[in-house]
Amino acid sequence: MIKKLLFTSILFLSFDPIRAQVDSTQEEMVDFSQFDVVEPTGVKRFCTSKVLGLSPSKLISVGYDFQGKHELKNYLGNETYPLNGDSNQAAINNVSGIRIAANYPILSNTKWLINMGATYWRTNYNMGSHDGSNHVIHKLHENGLTTIGLNTTIFKPLNEKYFILAFASADANGDYKLNSSDIGSYLAKPKISAAVFFGKKRSDYSILGFGLSRTYRPGALGAIPLILFNHTFPSRKWGIETLFPARFALRRTINTRNLLFVGYELEGTSYSIGNMGGAASIPRYDNLELRRSELRPRITYEFSLTGFVWLSVQAGYRINYSFDIDQGDKLRLIGSDEKYHMVNTLTNPLYFQISLNLVSP
Repeated sequence: MIKKLLFTSILFLSFDPIRAQVDSTQEEMVDFSQFDVVEPTGVKRFCTSKVLGLSPSKLISVGYDFQGKHELKNYLGNETYPLNGDSNQAAINNVSGIRIAANYPILSNTKWLINMGATYWRTNYNMGSHDGSNHVIHKLHENGLTTIGLNTTIFKPLNEKYFILAFASADANGDYKLNSSDIGSYLAKPKISAAVFFGKKRSDYSILGFGLSRTYRPGALGAIPLILFNHTFPSRKWGIETLFPARFALRRTINTRNLLFVGYELEGTSYSIGNMGGAASIPRYDNLELRRSELRPRITYEFSLTGFVWLSVQAGYRINYSFDIDQGDKLRLIGSDEKYHMVNTLTNPLYFQISLNLVSP
C-alpha cells in the first residue's frame, strides 16, 4: 500500500508533446518583445509553440539503451500460475536495445501546427542462469520486448496568448520480433494513449499548460493530470524543461552548441505476452500483460557535432516500480487490492544511453 501511495504522487505520461514541435533557435537569443511589429490593422495574431533557449527538437533520433547486470524474481499473485523449485528467479546479465524515433510537421501555419511521428523500440534480455520452464522468463529471454508506434501532435493557437495542445498515439507492444510469424496479432491490438492541454504563452521564453491524459505509462491504464512548463530564465544560461510529473530537466546552457541537463524520466507501458503455443497452449497463459514502469534519474549532455546533427549522451540509475503480470488488459484504479496474475521484482542497475539526432533548424 505504501508503494501505491508513493506512486500516486508521481503520476505521468508517455509522450513529450511540446518538444515534438518546438522550433528552437541556435543563434543568440533575442527578446523580440522589445521591437514593434508593423502589420495591417485588424489582423488577428496567434501565439506560437516556440520557446527561446529550449533544447533543439529532434526530427530523427537513433539511439542505443543499455542496462547493467541485475536480477529478476517472480512469485504467485494467485493460484493459477505454477512455479517449480527455483524457476522463479533469473540472473540478467544486461538489457539492451535500439530506439528509433521520427517526427515531422505535416502542416505548419499561423493557425495550426500538426506533426506526425513514428517510434520503434527494441529491448533484449540477456539472461544468465534461469529455468526455462518459467513462462515469462522464457519469453523475455527468447523474444525480448518490442514497441512499434504512430503518433500525432496538434497545436492550435486561440489568440496571442492561449492555445490548445492535443496528442494521440497507437503503440503495438509485446514479446515479438520484426520477423515473428505472429507479428500481425500484436499490431492488431495497439495500446491507445491520448492527452489534451489548455495553455498560455507567457512570453517568448516561457510556456505553461495544464492537461489530462489517458495513458499506459504507469503500466496499467490510467487517467493522469499533467503540467507542461518550459521556461528560460533571464540569465539565458538556465532553464526548465518539464512535463510534470513524467519528466523534469534543469537545463544549463554552456553555449548554443553544448547543453547539460539534470533530472529524471518516468518510463513504462503495457506489453502483450503471447502464449507459448503448441502443446503448452493452455488458458492460464492467454491474454497476459506485462506492466512495466520505471523511474530514471539521469544526467544528459547534448552537443552539436556539425550543423543540425547532435549527439546525446545520458547516464543514470534505473529504479523499478512495476514489472508485474495481469491476465487481461485491466483498468487498475489507485488503491486497488486486486491480485496480479504474477508479481515480478527487479533489482536496480545503472544504465547508459547514447543517440545521434537530426534536429530542427
